[in-house]
Amino acid sequence: MRRHYKRSINLKSILLASFFSVAIGTLFLWTGAQTIKLPFSQYLWNSVYSLCIGLGLFLNGTIFRNIEKRYISWVKWPVKSFFIALTVHLVYSSFIIIFFNWLWFIKISGNSVAHFLSYGWFIIIGEYISFFLISAIIYARSFFIEYREEAIQAEKLKQEAMGLQYQVMQNQVNPHFLFNALNVIGSLIDVDTEKAKSFIRELSLFYRELLLLKDTELVSVREELNFVKKYIFLQKIRFGDNFNVDIFIPEDMPGKLVPMSLQMMLENAVKHNVISKNEPLRVVMGKTDNGELFVENNLQPKSNVSGSNRIGLDNLRARYQYLTNKEMQISKNEHFFRVTIPLINIGSYAGE
Repeated sequence: MRRHYKRSINLKSILLASFFSVAIGTLFLWTGAQTIKLPFSQYLWNSVYSLCIGLGLFLNGTIFRNIEKRYISWVKWPVKSFFIALTVHLVYSSFIIIFFNWLWFIKISGNSVAHFLSYGWFIIIGEYISFFLISAIIYARSFFIEYREEAIQAEKLKQEAMGLQYQVMQNQVNPHFLFNALNVIGSLIDVDTEKAKSFIRELSLFYRELLLLKDTELVSVREELNFVKKYIFLQKIRFGDNFNVDIFIPEDMPGKLVPMSLQMMLENAVKHNVISKNEPLRVVMGKTDNGELFVENNLQPKSNVSGSNRIGLDNLRARYQYLTNKEMQISKNEHFFRVTIPLINIGSYAGE
């Protein structure tokens, strides 16, 4: 059904292009002859010639769609895209115009080049004007389609970002998290008052930063690591030596992150794995040779986990795909679980 519809659209486009080609060619014929009383054979000859030129120029659209997929982005590289498209179309259209004029007026009609140019310059200029009009329509259509898709995608990601930030906040204020935090405070008050005070202070700083990050689109590596370290401090109080995190990420790394990316991955490891004296959880946060970041933990999954973070990871994957054109990689085996994320280049994000 879809293929039939596509074929109908193509046939309709060809018929329209043929009609306009013959119509424009006829107007040029009348203008040059300054009369409409011409032999039928001349109309026929002119129509076939106009179809050759018109349908040849019409193929600009097909050529453009092929290069558009790989080299054109009006939103990210408007100037570069314009010159690539114009160069390709100008070279192709010049070939069509020169070839068919040579074929019809010199090869078939037997005119010399000089004789043809004495009256044919008017025809060639008209054909180049037609070429520029066709190209302008193609570029305008392509730009508005891409602009609309970018706007729809941006709005979708904005909604996903709000959902992701809400989920992170919800995870941190859910009864289990608060229950565990209050239990830690209660157990420390009588045993180590200073440590209890330190825990309460870090917990308040953690929530304050959480509220600040919820309205931020991107953060630096340093900002994200500072937030992660507050989360690690709280979990170390809770689990002690049964929870270990080694960070091998330079704080001055260039590039940006979606807020709470690393924290969510760390939280995912805590939530889904057994953490005990016999089965301590070890997490490594580092950078790959390609300049990407990863969070890896030994795998010792819990038998049942309530409120999976799968939606959060899927949202995070979609946002990094949109902002970097790279995939967020998730890999696992029976021994470890790893999530790798690309850093966001500010120039690419800004569309430069």
